[in-house]
Amino acid sequence: MLALAPMAIIAFSWLLIWLMFSGLGLPVLRFLGRPATSGNDWFDSFWLGWAVSLLVLQIWHLAFAVDDSIIVIFAVIAAASLYRQRRAMLALAGNILANRAFVLVMLLLLLWMSSRAIEMPDASDTGFRDMQAVMWISHYPIVPGLNNLFASLAYNHSVYLYDALLDVALWHGRAQHIATGALLMAFLIYPVWVLLRLRRARDAGSLRWSWIFAAFTIPYILFYTVGRGGISHFLTDTPVDLIGFLVLMHLLDFLQVLKSEGRVDAYLVFRLAIMILVGFTVKQSFVVFGCVVALFVLISLLNHRGWKSGLSFLKRVALPILLLAAFAVTPWMIRGVITSGYIAYPLSIGRVEVEWAEPVDMLVHRQERLATNTRRRYAEADQVLSSWQWVSPWFNRIRNDVATFLLPAFITLAAFGVYIIGRIIQPGSANRARPGLWIFLPPLLMLVFWFFTFPNYKYVRYLIWSGAGLAVLQAALAWPDLAWKTRCRAIYLVVGLCLLWGMHLIVSQGAYPLPAGPNDGLYEHALPPIKVFETDSGLRLNVPDSHIPQCWQIPLPCTPYPRPSIYELAPGEFWRGFGHRESEDEAPDNG
Repeated sequence: MLALAPMAIIAFSWLLIWLMFSGLGLPVLRFLGRPATSGNDWFDSFWLGWAVSLLVLQIWHLAFAVDDSIIVIFAVIAAASLYRQRRAMLALAGNILANRAFVLVMLLLLLWMSSRAIEMPDASDTGFRDMQAVMWISHYPIVPGLNNLFASLAYNHSVYLYDALLDVALWHGRAQHIATGALLMAFLIYPVWVLLRLRRARDAGSLRWSWIFAAFTIPYILFYTVGRGGISHFLTDTPVDLIGFLVLMHLLDFLQVLKSEGRVDAYLVFRLAIMILVGFTVKQSFVVFGCVVALFVLISLLNHRGWKSGLSFLKRVALPILLLAAFAVTPWMIRGVITSGYIAYPLSIGRVEVEWAEPVDMLVHRQERLATNTRRRYAEADQVLSSWQWVSPWFNRIRNDVATFLLPAFITLAAFGVYIIGRIIQPGSANRARPGLWIFLPPLLMLVFWFFTFPNYKYVRYLIWSGAGLAVLQAALAWPDLAWKTRCRAIYLVVGLCLLWGMHLIVSQGAYPLPAGPNDGLYEHALPPIKVFETDSGLRLNVPDSHIPQCWQIPLPCTPYPRPSIYELAPGEFWRGFGHRESEDEAPDNG
């Protein structure tokens, strides 16, 4: 029997989260000159509200814990904003309810996602660092020198602020059951809506390019939820995946207006800039991709509008974007200095001489371990980084992943074949408005950078599926003389086959909905045994007494890698920060 009670609570919590961030995003829409008149605008309002809240929380956490008080402030602002837009919201609800197919699909997705959300957290990184990071944020203002306690706690992922924001009331200590699922459900609204609208389009010219691309994010997200604990976690990779998809969707909208209508929509530029900047703060691996997309927008603008017109537009938007960048990135760098002594930890750039700054040689060693583990886990750095022998076993691991590599790679190659044939048979398509093959440049450059730096496949899975979506888009637009209904059926066929593979995964992995769990219907991960480690200064640390170095929700301060040289910056008050006294015979931890 399904765990209907906890599933209903989770679904209701997701609705409240959607309302809160949508309400926070409505003033941003108005500021950008965009009234909330359509479902697309409300979709934007959620993500803009979520993005801006992360930027605000970065500043808030410099002085205060991310606790009940800030979510109350956000909720009051959101409620006032939603009340002001109550007529538009009621009109949106009416339009949604009138689309029975959409309502049915979303209800089925809600049942599936909420049933997955009650599962026991199982992600290794969530037990390793994510839960501890969220606990620190929800209990205390930002803590100096967290890198000395446990290096991974100093990785500056702003999405932890969002996770901590939800760590309130009934979800205190278990926000992992709603945080990731809320983002996935909020994202799925758009792909499902536009997938159903594809068949209603009169021709390819009456739809957004981003619609076709968005349709191919659905299989990836559903594949992602099949695995054990697929959405009950705080993994940082999931928000980056969604931000990456959003950035490419926004990029396609920008290019379509630019190429089809010959104008530049400032709102589309600002919307894209906000998501890129937030992506920077969520995870450093996004920086290169975001910068390449920004450069691509700049070149496209100047190439299509000409230097004079393009520069005139840039002068109008440059100052607001620079101010936004300062608002996003400056607090992020300050947070990095406070937690580690570096503006972009674990990179060694921007070191600040503070008491808690990690020695450069320890940081270089940490970078080597990270570069090694992303190529070949637990191997020796000298053996891996000095040759290319790691490539073959590394690629063998990736190619065995059907859902996130083989399937999208096959779709990409097949779609390119259809595209080439279409360009040969119907050469007139070259004169029609299309994104152009240059649209593949941002994902490709990001993949090249990733391969030569930290090639952990989980960092770029969204790019592989993005390639599939972009390739199908190119193929669909390369046959302008073919009836749109025929092309639409082909798109539905490919998406349908992907979803059939998802059903196969559910059956083969036994990923069926679980009965209610023992903790109010939820399944919680058992805490490992705890041992107390006392440092040379008398600081007592909680340490997991297990061969697996995971703290999960062990009381603060916890570290899997205790060192006798750790001390409190303010004796007796560990939340004031941690320092480290160098010792020649002490090896750096593996965090």
